[in-house]
Amino acid sequence: LNTPTLIIVHQDVPGMIAKVTDSLSKHNINIAQMNVTRENAGEKAIMIIEIDSRDVDQALAKIRAIDNLHNVNFFG
Repeated sequence: LNTPTLIIVHQDVPGMIAKVTDSLSKHNINIAQMNVTRENAGEKAIMIIEIDSRDVDQALAKIRAIDNLHNVNFFG
């Protein structure tokens, strides 16, 4: 449906979801839907975040600077 979507692979450590969603909020990007899964506690996890905006360059720069992220992809 061509919904702007972030797919983020990260380490499953406390605060990861908060850091990513805080970056989106600070750039006035609304989350439409979000799903978080992990392999095992403390290992790799994946956030799939559907958002309401395609203007994400500044937010992506901040998100990519967060520690414990393995990969950040945006499909807009």
